[in-house]
Amino acid sequence: MSAQADHSLPVFAQACARERTLAALYGCYALATVAIGVLGLFGDSWSRQAIECCINVHALFALLLCGLVLARYRWLVERSPRMRSAEVRALSRHLSRVVYLFLYVVIGMRELVRILNSLWHGGPVDFDLFEDGFSHGRDYGDFDPKDDFQLFFASGLFALIFVRALAYTLWSLCRKRAAKEIANSHACVST
Repeated sequence: MSAQADHSLPVFAQACARERTLAALYGCYALATVAIGVLGLFGDSWSRQAIECCINVHALFALLLCGLVLARYRWLVERSPRMRSAEVRALSRHLSRVVYLFLYVVIGMRELVRILNSLWHGGPVDFDLFEDGFSHGRDYGDFDPKDDFQLFFASGLFALIFVRALAYTLWSLCRKRAAKEIANSHACVST
């Protein structure tokens, strides 16, 4: 009994260390996603111009956001291997909340940077969230590919569509698994 308990302690410690490592990696990935998202909303910054010579910042933000969703999806599915359709709906809502949270955090960080910049340079503090993004009025229906806010929201929409695609894939797998189990149970009853 004690030999078995002694053997299970290192295995448990390794599992905990692996969980902490994965959580730290997820946190670093989340910080990078927020940083790229904030960078994408500052059109005239030197750091954005340095990155944008190699890659589109908004596309990078959309891909990082989808990567975060995929990492969270895999983590949750691995811990719950037998999901039912109600659990898939809950997973879809959870992943959508993750996307919304990151969109809100990016907008909040952008506003915080703007406020701190105004205070640091002695200018007026401007709480105008949408400055140029919605200055055309609500009847202006064209998509402007140079508008950072529209591209930011398009990135979020792309991530939400990705969430729905993942949820639909998992839901269809759950339905197939349930149909197979029902067919197997009917085969066992008839024999």
